[in-house]
Amino acid sequence: MADGPIERLRARLGDFTPSEEAAARYFIEHPTSVVNKTIAAVAREAGLSSTAIMRMCQRIGYSGYAEFRFCMNRQLLSHGADADRGADEGRDLSSHDNLANAYSAYLRKTTDGLDKAQLARFARLILNARRISIWGANRTYESVKQLSLRLFRIGIFNQTTSDEQVMDDISTILGPGDLCIVMSMNGRGSKSYGTLMSSLVERGCDVLLVTMNPKLPFIKNASEAVVLPWISSDYAAGLLEDQIVVFMYVEC
Repeated sequence: MADGPIERLRARLGDFTPSEEAAARYFIEHPTSVVNKTIAAVAREAGLSSTAIMRMCQRIGYSGYAEFRFCMNRQLLSHGADADRGADEGRDLSSHDNLANAYSAYLRKTTDGLDKAQLARFARLILNARRISIWGANRTYESVKQLSLRLFRIGIFNQTTSDEQVMDDISTILGPGDLCIVMSMNGRGSKSYGTLMSSLVERGCDVLLVTMNPKLPFIKNASEAVVLPWISSDYAAGLLEDQIVVFMYVEC
């Protein structure tokens, strides 16, 4: 089966039920209609039923509308006007539109994928912590500072660092009732994270890890970890910024 959602739709034209066919033709002609819209919103806009759209998505191999929407957004960014060439000539998306579509898709994927129970546990740990230290390096330190400022805004004192020596010192200070939040999108910030996190856990300190790499070796060293959508990995290296996604998670 063709990889892109538009190619999948075109390949199956004639195989759908009448209502599914109407939905397929609508998305082929209006691929940008899915950007940042729920299935109900698209159904209202197109005069279709949500059920028909869902069945159409499943018939071309997606688990549902959420996966279809995500893949459509990704195709729009990757190929721009080529994504719907032949269907809507003259409506080329600008680079600004492509950029906005990509970030919109990943911000939506971040909020759609939130584990509310885990988020509640994190909130309780933060509220009940005696002392809080937040770690990160390089660009990720911007997200560390953002989280720190948001906590200060609601009256929660915390400390941040991007210095490995300071992290090493902190790992011998924090203990029961304390919290360390480590932000590392791909594990390149510090080769010592795994050892330091293990030391903290052994001392009774809770360690929360925020990452985008599900195969990060030191995930196992954290008390608990959250894996966010990895936008810079899914697109051309250096094209898109992971920290925008992290900022969204911090705001949640």
